[in-house]
Amino acid sequence: MIYIPMAKVKSLFELTGTLGGLNFYTRKGVAVVRTAGGGFNGKAIRTQPSMVRVRENGNEFKGCMQTVRFFKQGLNPFLNTFKDGTLHQRLVSLFTKIKDLDAVAIRGERSVHGGMQTAAGRQLLETYLLTSGIRLNGLLHQRVVFDWAVGLSVPDFDGGLVSFPGGASHLTLRVGWLTFDFGSYAFSFGGSAVLAVSATDKGTLVIPAPILNPANGVQVGVVLARFVQEVNGVFYPLKKEQEVVLEVIYVG
Repeated sequence: MIYIPMAKVKSLFELTGTLGGLNFYTRKGVAVVRTAGGGFNGKAIRTQPSMVRVRENGNEFKGCMQTVRFFKQGLNPFLNTFKDGTLHQRLVSLFTKIKDLDAVAIRGERSVHGGMQTAAGRQLLETYLLTSGIRLNGLLHQRVVFDWAVGLSVPDFDGGLVSFPGGASHLTLRVGWLTFDFGSYAFSFGGSAVLAVSATDKGTLVIPAPILNPANGVQVGVVLARFVQEVNGVFYPLKKEQEVVLEVIYVG
């Protein structure tokens, strides 16, 4: 069999599809041709001993993707308030790292659920920034205290320490209580009311915990902070990356 490597095509016309055992297609705006077929087919991946690592990796990747899907559904009341096109892939990366910490299951059957049984796995989630900009401590410049049963507080809050961007009249804070079962993907979510503070506000801030229905799973506390502009008594959120923070602040 003659091997024809992938090559660029220079022609007065463009072909797309298969012709004479060759595949014609466009890659990054450039016409390319290569031999048809090749690669791995589904049967080979399912049956050949040499494909065992591919099967193992595929099975574990599928589990990570399912975890991402349901975890995002659990946090949807907060996630649907902003857009971040990088979040999905970053969560895939996070849960893959947690899955790799599963020291009980054999290769090919490791899971995020298994990784979350370890202190290191829980730590990876507890320090996770869901948005891709500034962290909460870089925004507030003051200590935040969170307790699952009590709520969130900022002792001796001073609005003058907050990094208010231009155009922002207030900072709004909300807390979310997510109980997520990494084994069954069952979840429950409770969110607080919005607390708005200005640059002139001082004193202890408190967002009390709601009365939550009992649920099995890992307790994940998150805080949503975003800058807004008040116009005629209505808050309009600012939309730049540095103007919204969604961060995990508790895993228990």
